[in-house]
Amino acid sequence: MKTILTSATICILLSTLTYSLYAQNEDGMPTRRIISPESHSITVRNLGPNINSPADDFSPVVLSGGRVMYFTSDRTGNHDIYSAVEQGTNWSQPADVGSGLNTGNHEGGVAITPDGHWMVFVGCDRPDGQGDCDLYMAEYLGGTWRNVFNLGSEINSDGWESQPTISPDGMVIYFASDRDGGQGGTDIWMSTRTFGGEWQEPVNLGPVINTSGNEAAPYIAIDGKTLFFSSDQHPGIGGMDMYVTKKTGAVWSPPQHTGTPLNSEYDDYFYALQRGTDNVFYASDKPGGSGGLDLHVGKPNPFPPSAVTAVIGKVTDAVSGDPLGAVLTVSDIITNEPVATFHSDDINGDYTVILHPGKSYAITSQAPGYLFYSDRIDVPIDAPNNTVTKNIKMSKELTRLLVYFDFDKANLKPESYVDLDVAAAWLKSNPNLKIELAGHTDNVGSKDYNKRLSQERADATREYLVRKGINPARVRSVGYGMEQPIASNETEEGRALNRRVEMKVIGE
Repeated sequence: MKTILTSATICILLSTLTYSLYAQNEDGMPTRRIISPESHSITVRNLGPNINSPADDFSPVVLSGGRVMYFTSDRTGNHDIYSAVEQGTNWSQPADVGSGLNTGNHEGGVAITPDGHWMVFVGCDRPDGQGDCDLYMAEYLGGTWRNVFNLGSEINSDGWESQPTISPDGMVIYFASDRDGGQGGTDIWMSTRTFGGEWQEPVNLGPVINTSGNEAAPYIAIDGKTLFFSSDQHPGIGGMDMYVTKKTGAVWSPPQHTGTPLNSEYDDYFYALQRGTDNVFYASDKPGGSGGLDLHVGKPNPFPPSAVTAVIGKVTDAVSGDPLGAVLTVSDIITNEPVATFHSDDINGDYTVILHPGKSYAITSQAPGYLFYSDRIDVPIDAPNNTVTKNIKMSKELTRLLVYFDFDKANLKPESYVDLDVAAAWLKSNPNLKIELAGHTDNVGSKDYNKRLSQERADATREYLVRKGINPARVRSVGYGMEQPIASNETEEGRALNRRVEMKVIGE
């Protein structure tokens, strides 16, 4: 195990290591129990001198797409953030991410949302800091990281906050801190974000995870339930060892040692996964490397997270096909509860969201100058490669509302409320626009019957919006019956597409 580190290394890496494991008995702290670890059939290799330097290289994170890795290095004397691109079985020469994130002080500890739009990272000794090291966020726009801001006193204390990891829905940040109120040394904490964008007061993960020693380097897996972290006090084999725990409801399971050869008698931490592979990336100062902490990769991961499905797609203009940067929201179609809010890339229109298989969701997309888009996503249990593709085409004039009716009825089903609430909010933010709600049916039944049914359904949709505070003079409802199909009525899938209510801008 390493000895006491320099003050520069402490800033980002681990203030945890300033507490000597072997001196704890003199302070009356419990003696760590040494175990005979479980051995796993894993191939581990050092990433080599192309990535690793004679200094410390640590805290890897691989983007959701799987080909870009960010990590922290003090190869220049300061901790800075670097990136590298996967090239076959190797990685490109690391590149400093630049002054948008890195300064003359210490930065590192990157976490990135699956859509690639938001980064959480650590900045130390900055003028706007709350303490020694704080958590910051940055936004990816126009191909660069920008709009950096301190997460504020809601998360940061006058102590040390570092090593963040963010849940796949972007709603929870886990991090290490030596703030007051912990179990001892450094602990792992979590903060939850409201859908209004406010981060809540951090909560300690408690004595199941945290000890009187030091816990650090949390990593939340893509399922949002499997948490990896390191500790110098849980039963282990020496130095900082890596552990895994799973969350059921609000309860974390007792941590399990991740065994050998991932762990050694030296310091091993920053367990991180690469989606779409069974690779494990981590940092270790075991002998045989380039010096200091080196990045390693192990395969296969002995602790795979629960199965999830990546929904991917592209947001484009319905007419020109140009890519759009949009804000997207996914909601549970049964409970109406929002599940995730994320962004499509403003350059190529690509988006990624992680969802649980075997469930149905409503997805809404909004972009300046466009009507909002909404549709249903059914995520199968056995999607090929655990991936579903959903491309989104946005219009400036017409959108389909995600509304549901029972057969032969005009009463709105509760599943419709999510989308209609979005429509009401959109109308309130565009107070001068007038719309037409157009009801449509399939060709089952007579022409007159379908005309009447479509009118009743359009009227029911209008009444809901009016109850939500929309001026009735702004909303016209028209039933078109089966006159304007958008798909073949020869199949049930086509008939389902034809049974719809559309919203169209008709003036100001």
